[in-house]
Amino acid sequence: MTLNARIVAILRGITPQESVDQVACLLEHGIATVEITTNSPDWATSLARVHKAFGHAVQCGAGTVLTPAHVATCAQAGGQFILTPNLDARVVKAAQDYGLRVCAGVFTATEIFTACELGVDVLKVFPAGALPFNYPQIIKGPLSGEVHFSAVGGVEVENVADFLRHYDSVGVGSALYRPGQSVAATAEQCRKLLNAADFSRR
Repeated sequence: MTLNARIVAILRGITPQESVDQVACLLEHGIATVEITTNSPDWATSLARVHKAFGHAVQCGAGTVLTPAHVATCAQAGGQFILTPNLDARVVKAAQDYGLRVCAGVFTATEIFTACELGVDVLKVFPAGALPFNYPQIIKGPLSGEVHFSAVGGVEVENVADFLRHYDSVGVGSALYRPGQSVAATAEQCRKLLNAADFSRR
């Protein structure tokens, strides 16, 4: 995950057959960081197709990474980063060994401090919707060094601007893509989300 990517598209349930067209649509709207979850059909093939089609124009990684085996598959498919729903030192180390960036799922102060000690690149607060929007500012006080926070879980068109006021990035799932939806529907969701985010005010 690129550290300056404000919106990460979570493509949960996407198939290899639609992956390239859907990511092309996202890219046309300026969303160039995408996550293909490991509980999607044949996710590694989708990841490989996106990597082959777009190269470095799109930052693509695997989401819902739960095991070192997932990490290996992601690396072999050309993925550039992983996202986890939880904090698992085995998975973090495996990703680092493969040279992949790590966005690790955290929620509590203990998990946040442990993730920093493990050297993760981005702290994925999940589920962010269960916490106040300014949670990063509340917890940053005792942290040393630069820390990047991403909000995932509960990010919608209606609240994306609120999250972006306090988080470095947001991961957006069903508000952008639902399994089987048309490219036209994805384009419309992109327009709604980007209009709501209103980056011109930041």
